[in-house]
Amino acid sequence: MIKIKGRTSLTNSIETSMTVDAVMEKMKLSGERYISILNGIPVTGDRIVNPSDELLFLEIFSGG
Repeated sequence: MIKIKGRTSLTNSIETSMTVDAVMEKMKLSGERYISILNGIPVTGDRIVNPSDELLFLEIFSGG
């Protein structure tokens, strides 16, 4: 299951294994705006995601 948390929240899924970067591209997300957490652990874009994994994208907020 793929979840996006931020200004917009969304839940989605994938049918085949792919990299985090490929998932982001498929969902039209910018790697500079989100932190990727795979099964509770922060990961980089080259990590493989399986359909049974839980992938969470947390939007980065800044301000003061």
